[in-house]
Amino acid sequence: MARKRSSSDPPQSGPIPPAPETTEAVFASHQRHWRRDSLEQELAACSHELAAMRALLDYLPHIFEGKFTARLEPLLDQRQQLLEGNQDLRQELSRLQPGTTPIAGRLMAADPDEEAAAGGSRRQSLGRSLRHAFGLGDRPGA
Repeated sequence: MARKRSSSDPPQSGPIPPAPETTEAVFASHQRHWRRDSLEQELAACSHELAAMRALLDYLPHIFEGKFTARLEPLLDQRQQLLEGNQDLRQELSRLQPGTTPIAGRLMAADPDEEAAAGGSRRQSLGRSLRHAFGLGDRPGA
């Protein structure tokens, strides 16, 4: 049976509370531990972000190459269409003027002497036509 307490008995209280400085020390220890955990988590997040940025930096040339190719492709297609159209026009011109050499042959003669002779005869023919038109002498074809 429990004994009744008398007024002469010393007061019994529970465990002795820690000294105020001990409480602050425990609190400061928990605060440092929490701060360290927080900093470690932040460091891990920064390390992960840095790794992601490095991977992006390594992949960046491929991104720009892809964009360049995407922009260049329509230009190359257009160039090819123009070349094909040019070839079609040259063939049409050649078909319409069967007795003459193609324009490319006249513009870029293989023999420089042939080019000079063709240019000279054309100039003479033009000169005769102009003189005749102005009534200055030679008739065309004379």
